[in-house]
Amino acid sequence: MDGIKELIQNNYKIEVYEIEKIKNAFRIKTDNEYMCFKSSNYDIDQFRFIVSAIDYLYKRGFEGVLPPIKTKNGENFIKVNEGYGYLCKWIDSREADFKNPVELKMCVNTLSNLHIASMGFKIDFYIKNRNYYGKWIKRFKKRCDELLYFKALIKSKDKLSDFDNIYLKYFDSHYRQGLKAIKDLEESKYFEIMERHKELSYLCHHDTANHNFLITSNLDMYMIDFDYCILDTNLHDLSSIIIRNLKYGNWDFEILDFILSVYYEKIPISNDEIYLIFCFMQFPQDFWQVGLQYYVEKQPWEEEFFLRKLKRIVEDSKERMSFLREFEQRLKEGQYGDFS
Repeated sequence: MDGIKELIQNNYKIEVYEIEKIKNAFRIKTDNEYMCFKSSNYDIDQFRFIVSAIDYLYKRGFEGVLPPIKTKNGENFIKVNEGYGYLCKWIDSREADFKNPVELKMCVNTLSNLHIASMGFKIDFYIKNRNYYGKWIKRFKKRCDELLYFKALIKSKDKLSDFDNIYLKYFDSHYRQGLKAIKDLEESKYFEIMERHKELSYLCHHDTANHNFLITSNLDMYMIDFDYCILDTNLHDLSSIIIRNLKYGNWDFEILDFILSVYYEKIPISNDEIYLIFCFMQFPQDFWQVGLQYYVEKQPWEEEFFLRKLKRIVEDSKERMSFLREFEQRLKEGQYGDFS
């Protein structure tokens, strides 16, 4: 803590009275307000991309972001050990509740406002792994290959764990779903639409979890944690927030239609774009991710934690796949004409 205090006082025109670590950030008490200090171990170009995105959104009039406070030298961030960090205001708030329709509407509105403000975002330096335009198919193919690798690892074992047995049991249905997502994207207007969206140059938050939407007592809303932000179509974020609201037992078309209708109030969505959302939703992201965490990343979690996570995913899969079949049928019947 003392190192952070000295670092901040040396680089910013503030006096630090107290520091408290809260989750992955520091709350800094100054003489008249609280501030937030956020750091990461990204290299300078990755961190510059993140802070540039936040700064651009704020300058474009997006009020739902906390801009970086300038250092004594007029910079947006400072060097911290192996990485970099930036200072911004601390806001007293709570996480949004997606199950509350009023708050969900606020979140979707905030997301659409972010996308509108983000248009035209450009960078004048090379950045790796932040440009996703036109890469859904390539990324899904890579993940399908990784799924096959997980299966090969299981097959090579002399003794299977409970996780192995469950993963193997549900492998084929999820793998087929991944292949179908790729096939449907290849036969869609994906690349044509991406060319148009690339010209608009959208920025995506890329982590639309409810805990990244904060609500104040005045009902102001902010989006935080831009560590994973990317250049990609706005449909990426829109698809993600839809999935987060539907998965694990909430596969309800009223929720889907509600999110689409709220978003459409700010940004029109065509039938072809809704079809891309369907394709994105088809890929078994959670099934692939838990496999990656277990077989490749070898996350330091208890076996029981992995099992609970996998069981939750596979228990949700029957309802999920049923929903996707009906969604595809509704698209074929033109039931989403109201959004175009």
